[in-house]
Amino acid sequence: MNFRFSISHKIGVGFGLFIVVVAVFIYLTNKTLAESREINRRINEIYAPSVKILEELDNNIIRAQQLMKNWSIVQRREDDHERVDAIEICEKSIPRQLQEIDEYSKLWSRELSTHKNAMFIHVRELMLAYEEVRNLLYDFDSYADPLNQIMAESLFIEGGTITSALAAAREELKLINAAQRDTMAAEIGRMDDSFEKLSLLLACIAIVVIVVGAIIGVLTSRSIVKPVNALKARLLNLSKGIYSVHSTKAGNDEIGDMVNAVERLVSNFEKTKEFSLNVGAGNFKVDYAPLSEHDELGKALLQMRDDLASYRHEMEEKVSSQTVEIRNQKEEVELQREKVTELYTDLQSSIYYAKRLQQTILPSDSFIKDMFHDSFVFFRPKATVSGDFYWFVSKGTKRMVAAADCTGHGVPGAFMSLVAHNVLNQATKVYSKPSQVLNSANRLSAVAMRAESGEHFMKDGMDIALCTIDSETLELEFSGAQNPVYIIRDSELILFDGDPFSIGTYVNGEREFTNHTFQLKKSDRIYLFSDGYADQFGGPAGKKFMRKKFRDLILRISPLAMQDQRLMLESTIDQWRGDNEQVDDILVIGIKV
Repeated sequence: MNFRFSISHKIGVGFGLFIVVVAVFIYLTNKTLAESREINRRINEIYAPSVKILEELDNNIIRAQQLMKNWSIVQRREDDHERVDAIEICEKSIPRQLQEIDEYSKLWSRELSTHKNAMFIHVRELMLAYEEVRNLLYDFDSYADPLNQIMAESLFIEGGTITSALAAAREELKLINAAQRDTMAAEIGRMDDSFEKLSLLLACIAIVVIVVGAIIGVLTSRSIVKPVNALKARLLNLSKGIYSVHSTKAGNDEIGDMVNAVERLVSNFEKTKEFSLNVGAGNFKVDYAPLSEHDELGKALLQMRDDLASYRHEMEEKVSSQTVEIRNQKEEVELQREKVTELYTDLQSSIYYAKRLQQTILPSDSFIKDMFHDSFVFFRPKATVSGDFYWFVSKGTKRMVAAADCTGHGVPGAFMSLVAHNVLNQATKVYSKPSQVLNSANRLSAVAMRAESGEHFMKDGMDIALCTIDSETLELEFSGAQNPVYIIRDSELILFDGDPFSIGTYVNGEREFTNHTFQLKKSDRIYLFSDGYADQFGGPAGKKFMRKKFRDLILRISPLAMQDQRLMLESTIDQWRGDNEQVDDILVIGIKV
């Protein structure tokens, strides 16, 4: 039957809406509670403990400074309670708190982790200074040496190691603590807002539930008589094939009339049913006669049969034509996809092979440690392969090290680095003096470039800083192409500039590299680098880091341990770069004599 029971439909829609409202209420409530529980968990397990341990660490740092200052001034016995407290705080309490902070920091942002790393470095520097005080004034009798007491007290003067490290550590702690407190306050505000919104939402939903319930009740009661009368009139017309419905008033025999109309409808629509089934099955030759001259449905079905037959024929022709076209297009697309996939695979394989080739020329960490025990190499290629490379060679008592920057980066720069590395190896078979090595490398590379380019001279080349250190006499020899060397001694920078031309620009008899000599001392620090660090764009204005800022950074971090210097270089350039793209390969080598 085409008839749809209006009362059931209305009741179903009404209760459906009611169920939807209740479901939305339950869902929003559960969602708000889940969010609140998660916020509460983060407050109790992350932010509150983080704030507490940061404040405890700050208090212990201040307490340690007071105790250690008294240690350096007041002569005390070894079992004095202040000395015992100072040792307890420096060797147990503060390290334990640093370890706890390190665990909590795994859930912090990258910016907070950077501040944490800087704070750790300053605290460790502070602990090393306190240890130096304890070593100088280790017992009651050690105060008898005035030099020991003067050296211990000098660490606490304004601008000294302890005051500077203490101020820097507390500043980092203040920033981290403020960030944690702000985050916790924001989370509490979010939880309060969620509950306020939930309360308002519950009130609105309660009103909606009451209104919807009342509407459903009214509609249900009114839908008993009126729909029955309307159904009777509709069924009487349908029995003649007339679809128009005219409202009539209720009579005493409407139920009987409805039953008779339904019986006639079932009898008269049997043929319509059979016809519809045949047409639906694709039999468009079936015969059908309308129920009467007013049978609108019968006429519409006949028209539908003719239209469907015509449409099917038309669509079969279109489908046949489009199927052939789609098949041809699919084959072409598959062919192009296979070609692109093959080219991409070949390209990736070539790049990874170039990376493996380049890695073979770089010395291992163990080899570098054997040559220079206290050193670091900060190397960050811009792409999978790099135009920068570091080079270490040992010849008897001579220790040779270089930071090289070949033209370009990526795959072209990597292949240039292979050529440059081979040229250096060839040159050092004969020479160990840096200027002679670079002069020989300049001639060899110029010949190689001309051989590769034929009649056209290639402008590709290499900038390099090359040092030779005699492990017995500690004499340093340096020669450079464009790139300098930095030497830090007693917090002062000594600079030797490279010559203002690159390897690969050899002109016979016109260009020779300069050889510089310098007598090193123990604890001197040597730095070689490419231009990638200073040329990195970033900061608030999106400008280059620049060579002067790089020199200031090297001077500032030079007192730290070499590996801590590497971490500071890495965190500083990451913070400076931000979301900007890395513009060039980065290479910095540090060596402590």
